[in-house]
Amino acid sequence: MPDLSDAQLDQLITDIGLKRPRGGSTRKPIAHGTFRGARQHRYRKEPLCGLCHLAENAYQNERNRARRRRDS
Repeated sequence: MPDLSDAQLDQLITDIGLKRPRGGSTRKPIAHGTFRGARQHRYRKEPLCGLCHLAENAYQNERNRARRRRDS
């Protein structure tokens, strides 16, 4: 069975007419282009989109620069 994205899964649930369990909620949309978005992709075990990949790299580079400044 193919893996479905959150949007596809939500649409399928709506199309079939299923109700979500009480207390169940829909997932928040991914904050693409941010480090938080990259974390959301990883949590959901999804590949990172290009924007989130760039944002994660920028975050890690800044962390490394700050650590190098602190250590020297």
